[in-house]
Amino acid sequence: MKVPAPRIIVASDLEGTLTTGETWKGIARYLERNGKSRAYRNFFNARFAGALLARAGLNRRGFQNRWIKDLLGLFEGAYYGEFLEVAEWVVEHELWHNRRKNVLAVLETCKSEGARVILTSGTYQPVLEVFAKRCSPNLGGFEVIGTKLEMVTGKLTGKILGEVNVGKIKAANLQAAIRSEPLEAAFGDTMPDLAMLEMARNPVVIPTDSKLERLALKRGWQIIR
Repeated sequence: MKVPAPRIIVASDLEGTLTTGETWKGIARYLERNGKSRAYRNFFNARFAGALLARAGLNRRGFQNRWIKDLLGLFEGAYYGEFLEVAEWVVEHELWHNRRKNVLAVLETCKSEGARVILTSGTYQPVLEVFAKRCSPNLGGFEVIGTKLEMVTGKLTGKILGEVNVGKIKAANLQAAIRSEPLEAAFGDTMPDLAMLEMARNPVVIPTDSKLERLALKRGWQIIR
């Protein structure tokens, strides 16, 4: 009996890698356009000092993770379908509008050639799912691993389920998804993607982070500009 060849697996980060858009910006714009600008301003003002410190390089990743967790609190009590409408708007007006067509084309080519393509990101799972469905739609889109939302009786609790899907958590979740299969290629743009990139036979860097770019040059990794 002939054993089928293993399917090629390719993984990619989302924000910074496949799009220059950012989920939090899209959500802020959505709230401003739907009568909830005061709620967002209060949220932002309470974290303004922390944002300045993060921009200066003080525990930037920790601040970003807290922002992802806390921002979801503005949707506490919303039905999943209501948040899905938010996700659709954010993808349409922020993420897809600012997509990196050249990088996305590489992944879509991999998909058309039979590869298993997985998008893995710290962004919320519904947002990632909406984006992924737009990629190679005739072939069913891409798989996703995002930050999951906690829900009770069909409503958001305003909290995430588990941890934010970034850094080593992202790599661990990806490993669980592919099990013992090899990861042929991985695409990332910042140092938190390093653990995922190191899993791949062929790491590919989109240089938005000078530190990761220098590391990629030192190790001879592919860079897509």
